[in-house]
This record gives sequence, structure tokens and C-alpha cells, in this order.
Amino acid sequence: MIDNIVSFDGSTNFIDDNIGMNIKAEVGRFTVHGSVELRVKDRILEVEGDGPWNIEAVTQANQSFSSLIKELSGSPWGALVVLQGDPIYVPDAADYLVNSIRSECQSGRVATAIMVENSNSPEFAKRHLSDIYKRAGCDHRFFSEKAEASWWLIQKITSAQGDV
Repeated sequence: MIDNIVSFDGSTNFIDDNIGMNIKAEVGRFTVHGSVELRVKDRILEVEGDGPWNIEAVTQANQSFSSLIKELSGSPWGALVVLQGDPIYVPDAADYLVNSIRSECQSGRVATAIMVENSNSPEFAKRHLSDIYKRAGCDHRFFSEKAEASWWLIQKITSAQGDV
């Protein structure tokens, strides 16, 4: 069951399918690069993105998706992140993401399963992403199969619920 879907198309438009709104966003100094779509399915935040991303994309997407994160906060939840292409964050965007993930982990995010698909340099992408998640203090693991990634997250969420 999908509870809510919100997407950000990287062109300064936020689309909330749940309420049928398309909101024009203010653009900073630079053009937004990257796109992302989020869904909440049970206690798992499913993230699908296509990078690379700059700070403008990361901050706008974070603002757009804050309502989904608030829905999950307070009880254990996990994130299933599927990234297409070259999932690279410029340094200021990576720093912003570290702080965002750290905050989410403090409000219930127990683990993140990451899949990197169709990347020109998947090992570099995994090192880059691993650095971000380690700096945030977030339990994470890379997967090649979505079913295995989901199973791992369910185990992490269930275990954390038993600790509450």
C-alpha cells in the first residue's frame, strides 16, 4: 500500500500527487540539477533519484518532502534509495544531506538500503554515498536486488520496534 507520493522533477516544480498541486519554486543562483521521487510504503520511504545533484536540488527536494518525513517520525522506519546514473553530490549538497540524514536518524530512521543502477562508475558512486551515510551515522548497505534490500530494511525496522 502506497500512502503518499511526492516528486521533484529538478526543474523547480514540486508535484504532490496526493493533493494534485504543482508548486513553482524559487530558484537560487544556479539551475537545479537532479531529480527525485519519494513514496511511503508501510514504514519504508522509497526514494528514486537521478543525479548528479547540486545544493539547489537537495534543499528544494528536502523542503518538498518534509511532510513525508514527518509522517514517519516517532517510530522506526527505513529508506530504500534507488539511484540512477551517477549519484554524485557536490560538496555543499553532500554536507546538507549529511545533516538531513542525521536528523532523520534521530527521529526514527533506523537504516538505509541503497541501490546504484546504470552508473558509469558504480564503485566510485558507492564510496561517495558510503562517505555521506557514515558521516551522518546512518546504518546503510548496498544491494543489487530490491527484494533483498526491502527484506533487510524490514528486519532492521522490526528489530528496532522490539527495542522501543
